[in-house]
Amino acid sequence: MSRFLSRSGVALLCLASILSARAADETPAPFAALGGAQPAVDLSGQVTLQGSIAQALSRNFAVRIQQFTVFEAVDNVDIQTATFEPTFNVNVNKTVDQQASDQVSISTIPYSNYATETASFSVNDTLLTGGTVALGYSLVRSDYTPSFGPPNPAYAGSPTITITQPLLQGAGTDYGRALIESARLGVKISNLNFRSTVLTMIFNVETTYYNLLYQREQYKVQADQLKQAQQLLDENTTKRETGVLTDLDVMNARAGVAAAKNQLLLDMQAVHNSEDSLLQLLGDREFTTTVGEVQFPDVGEPAVDFAHSYKLARDNGPNLAVVQATIDQFKLAALRARRNTLPELNVNGGYGYGSYSGSLSDSIQGPYNGYNWTAGVTLSIPWGMKAARANYHQALSQVHSEQVAYDQADQALVVNIRAAVRGVETSIQTVHSSAENATYANKAYELTKAQFDAGLATSYLVLQAQNTLETARVSELQAKVNLLVAIANLRFFEGSSLQLYRINLPE
Repeated sequence: MSRFLSRSGVALLCLASILSARAADETPAPFAALGGAQPAVDLSGQVTLQGSIAQALSRNFAVRIQQFTVFEAVDNVDIQTATFEPTFNVNVNKTVDQQASDQVSISTIPYSNYATETASFSVNDTLLTGGTVALGYSLVRSDYTPSFGPPNPAYAGSPTITITQPLLQGAGTDYGRALIESARLGVKISNLNFRSTVLTMIFNVETTYYNLLYQREQYKVQADQLKQAQQLLDENTTKRETGVLTDLDVMNARAGVAAAKNQLLLDMQAVHNSEDSLLQLLGDREFTTTVGEVQFPDVGEPAVDFAHSYKLARDNGPNLAVVQATIDQFKLAALRARRNTLPELNVNGGYGYGSYSGSLSDSIQGPYNGYNWTAGVTLSIPWGMKAARANYHQALSQVHSEQVAYDQADQALVVNIRAAVRGVETSIQTVHSSAENATYANKAYELTKAQFDAGLATSYLVLQAQNTLETARVSELQAKVNLLVAIANLRFFEGSSLQLYRINLPE
């Protein structure tokens, strides 16, 4: 390969490398990719709700999966933006045409060896206006053996520019930017969906944590019930030996002990299931971690108000915002569809110079000894434009449908907030009534036990009083847990859980 061809190829490749590197430097850095080893689940000692949520945020599978949809949406913006980035083309070529010397004559082929070496570089770009621009430069070196005319070797250089611009269909910066803006709205939607996933994760961790509290406290109540039942059995056995009670009293007490043991086993099973549910939300895959102590958080009796909660839900909740962003996407699609109902009317033009000399520098620097130009108009009108009009009508239908969906989502939000506020208010009252009921049940048990000790009541009545007290204590416990769940449910719809647990998410 000749020195000309080598130098031209190296120069063009270096230029393309520099431009590519510059473009790469200007590309925004993507989010840090997920991966690597996740931190181990640490639930030793006292397990707080704040700590459980923090671990779930970094390990929960649903949250990690949703993060990848955000990455995909960000990449989609780059894909749409790349449509308007220039494309660089480099071409280097050499052609040799050689004939046998005994077949060469003036009347046929005036040379026995003809070699051409070409190097070309072009830049093609799509404009936001919908037009296209192509810049190019080509350089040809030709060499004839034997020479049949000066100059030999000869160099021909030709810079050109070509522009095409639509005036109707596909024209306008708003048309050109519509797909980019739609992709950016896609990032917003994916971030909102990620917010919804995190809010759901927080709510699930809260309810699972509270359920574990309930199961463990219920187990303690049942353990006390078994202790009381065993104590009654021991007393009845002693009194039967002294002739105060009969075998029926002992059998009733034994039945009470057996029932308490059976329920204690079921409660232990429920405790283990609740621990596994919490570990699952925290992304544990081994299920060998021992869950430490959990405690009731002090939430008091919050004052709730529908208007306040509804405003928070509209400002912070992701559901309505997702629907609104989707409406905006459909409006952009309708804009493009409306523009596509117009005929295609494009103007184009081009201009170029040409040089021919025996020097490489003269062919590049000039003077140029010739030029050419082109100009034209292209008009294309499909008969009836039925397909384009139908596409536009479909796009409008999508906009109107999503606007109705927004009203529907707003209505559902009102119903959910009303129910959530009502749930908190009712749970507060239930806590009071269940606590009062537990107090009365405890007094009734103490009175019945005192009567039994004095010989004025049967052991059966004592067993009934024990069961009533157990039911009342469990109901009081359930009421407290229901209040915690109701408050968490209201925060979920308000979107205020993020502020409560100090979680910052992208908008």
